[in-house]
Amino acid sequence: LGVVMVYSSSSVLASARYSDSSFFLERQILRAVLGLTIMCILSRLPLRIWEHAARPLLLIGLALLVLVLIFGQGRGATRWLPFTIPVGMISLSFQPSEFVKFAIVLYLADVLVRHEHRMANWRTGLLPRLLVIGAIQVLIVLQPDLGTAIAIGLISMIMLWLGGAGGGHLLTATVSLVPLVTWSLLSSPYQMQRLISFVHGADPLGAGFQISQSLLALGSGGFVGVGLGDSVQKYFLPEPHTDFVFAFIGEELGLAGCLSVIALFGAFAIHGYRIACNSSTYHGFLLAAGFTVMISVYAVINISVVTGFLPTTGLPLPLVSYGGSSLLWNLSGIGILVAVARENTSSSIASGRKP
Repeated sequence: LGVVMVYSSSSVLASARYSDSSFFLERQILRAVLGLTIMCILSRLPLRIWEHAARPLLLIGLALLVLVLIFGQGRGATRWLPFTIPVGMISLSFQPSEFVKFAIVLYLADVLVRHEHRMANWRTGLLPRLLVIGAIQVLIVLQPDLGTAIAIGLISMIMLWLGGAGGGHLLTATVSLVPLVTWSLLSSPYQMQRLISFVHGADPLGAGFQISQSLLALGSGGFVGVGLGDSVQKYFLPEPHTDFVFAFIGEELGLAGCLSVIALFGAFAIHGYRIACNSSTYHGFLLAAGFTVMISVYAVINISVVTGFLPTTGLPLPLVSYGGSSLLWNLSGIGILVAVARENTSSSIASGRKP
């Protein structure tokens, strides 16, 4: 569905910009093939590998976040690291924050197991984890990318709560982030404009242009949509194949298409929850729960933005929006989720229980 909607929403832009209507489609297919291959490989790896790899991967992620502030590129925000593949000198870009959201789940799953009996203690259990999460959020906010920082913070808080951290402690930690969010808004005029536009519902030709066009697309779709490929808003909405692709699902496939996508994410969340609950180890439970939460949080935020329930954040719709970094690390997380399910089945068979 993601590949189809990327092509449908981007064909006009691709023709105008690159004289090739399938420009984005071809790249998304290649990324999907690569991501699915990695997913299959990770699904076969034993979970104990991530106990040793979690902290080195997080350190790599922190280093990449520092590098992107120095060498990064982007329009209005430095979120991508450019690099070139020698074969054919192909230029690509890599978004470190997408890798970090994957690494933080691995890190928290590992550290929550190691400090299982300390997590109720603020000083020795929770505070060191919060300092790591806070450092990541500061580096991401400096890009600036407030939406991703908030999403990673939300994923981390849910995992810490699942790992035994007290609700009052987590609430205090969340409130302590208000100064960081305030600083980000004050130092980034476009973020403040988006927030003001959301609160007042004004400026449809300025900061509120994307959401106004998104609502037009959703509203014109009716129950069954205008038809695949027949969207009108792709002529007006900038970068239609990325953060606002859900709006084109609504326009071309209607309310039925939107509800189907929401149902698919709901089914993913339910099955991820079941895999976590059936895990034979605490580490497997945290890995499965973490990656289920990771994808679910991004889906909820993206759909809420597109439908006007949240300010514009710039977060992609997992597995659907165009983008290599997002697709790659989401599929990698699903690969580990499958590995947890595979170990659950193996444990059930070995113990004589029904898988």
